[in-house]
Amino acid sequence: MMKFKTYGIASLLLAMAFAGGTSAQTLQKLTVLHSQPVITSTFAYSSSLPVYLGYFREEGLDVEVNPMAGASQAMQLVIGGRADFAIGNPAGAMIAIQKNADVRFYYTSIRGDIFGIGLPSDSGLKGLADLKGKTIGVSSFASGGANYAKGLLKTVGLESGKDYNLVEIGVRARALGAYRSKQVQAFSLWDEEYASMSQNGVAMASIIKDPRAHEHIAGSILAKNEDFTKRRSVLIGVARAIAKAQVFQDANPEAAIRIHWKVYPSTAPKDGITDSATKRETEIIAVRKAITVRNSMGTNRWGDVPKELMEKFQAYLVETSVLPQTTDVNRYYTNDLIAEINKFDEAAIIKQAREYKVQ
Repeated sequence: MMKFKTYGIASLLLAMAFAGGTSAQTLQKLTVLHSQPVITSTFAYSSSLPVYLGYFREEGLDVEVNPMAGASQAMQLVIGGRADFAIGNPAGAMIAIQKNADVRFYYTSIRGDIFGIGLPSDSGLKGLADLKGKTIGVSSFASGGANYAKGLLKTVGLESGKDYNLVEIGVRARALGAYRSKQVQAFSLWDEEYASMSQNGVAMASIIKDPRAHEHIAGSILAKNEDFTKRRSVLIGVARAIAKAQVFQDANPEAAIRIHWKVYPSTAPKDGITDSATKRETEIIAVRKAITVRNSMGTNRWGDVPKELMEKFQAYLVETSVLPQTTDVNRYYTNDLIAEINKFDEAAIIKQAREYKVQ
């Protein structure tokens, strides 16, 4: 059973109705924090799907998922014992770990660079140097997009607060409004946001990527170090449920979207859930497909990050001054649970997804 406090009792009752027959008293209650201010259907696999399809219950878990303004805020609540897990860009956790925060991440759903600086088609901006004197919108100052912009713009000699400004604009309609009202001239957001903007009349002339960030990762599950011993089976269960949901979403994104909108009705189109609206949302999800599949890092496993790629990611964060120095990357993460997380019948999930009809 998953509780959706942010979206009201109707969502909670819906989630309970579809969760299956296990008694609530037998389930272990957990809180998972998402580093998104709005949990969109792109993240259905780590929010709505595992409960609606019963994957968390199969692991004996009663999970409450809450959105947060950014990964750093979510991480701090885990460190402080006010949440069990956080899901998001691991860079903030890596900063804290270098300061001896007792946490690590152990499963990563997005293995590739989602970020980029977006220059709108009608902005007249041609490259990074044109951003001098401009205002760039980020979802929040705690988001990965904020640090990404700072690092990338340093390569052309531009410093935040001196040569350009960053402002918080949220996502989706709020972000579009900030551009149309001329509060910002460019963006530092991520792939799904740019796809949504394009559908809503604000296309990008270019999305400038940082070549040093090719091994960027996001969607990492963070937990306290003590839980890797005390609650090992719980950590495996949370990640395995999410991995199953990734398989389902990849096999039938249309069903995943419609399920997500049922569970999170405030994220559904205001003019109704139609085949056209679902198709548009499917196009948004598709921009991330290559970096959210099982073999996105060439390992043919869900959720792992090879050590050599983690070292490259750390090097990028040091070079862009997000991290002060390098350290043993094993302090940040572990692949020790990945084999057990991947122990499920993927073919059965694919069959379920392909045959699934949303009522």
